[in-house]
Amino acid sequence: MRSTVNGPGTRAVVWVQGCPLRCKGCFNQAFWAFSPAHIVPAKELAARILTTKGIDGITFSGGEPFAQAGPLADVAERILDAGLTVVTYSGYTFEQLASCHDSDCCRLLAATDLLIAGPYREDLACRDRYRGSANQQIISLSGRIVPKSVLPEQDQEKTVEFTIAPDGTVTTTGFPPDSLLTQMAARCRGE
Repeated sequence: MRSTVNGPGTRAVVWVQGCPLRCKGCFNQAFWAFSPAHIVPAKELAARILTTKGIDGITFSGGEPFAQAGPLADVAERILDAGLTVVTYSGYTFEQLASCHDSDCCRLLAATDLLIAGPYREDLACRDRYRGSANQQIISLSGRIVPKSVLPEQDQEKTVEFTIAPDGTVTTTGFPPDSLLTQMAARCRGE
């Protein structure tokens, strides 16, 4: 899937299954369970991504990407080798990830250009394009994606994408503005 709301530029996005954090108010609760939904070997996933035309890189979201750090590090390293960038969302703080002694977590962190880190906090929900709550940090780990270029002033309003699959399934990603949510709720109530 190509997206322009899950990190800077146009990106392939991988949502991983399984999250031990289960933040209150999380909008991706369908990805909490560690039951596999669709298993794709890392080499095959990287090959699929690299055949996607017109992308700047990949974004890992979830669930919790660091719960599957080894395979995602394999994918990320292949993406970097192809000259593309890697954005990783995590419910863990940067400090937690940086102090982790697990070699797979260290590899995924090392292969990440831009990290959006920290648990979703419902009480700190914000209107930032790439963060769900104000406590989350946007950290450039490689210098290839600089935070100032990620959030230009005119681009901070929440953004949403709708993707319609050939079978008619609609997938919504991003952070819709409150006005859109209000309109959709009214339509669902028949107003």
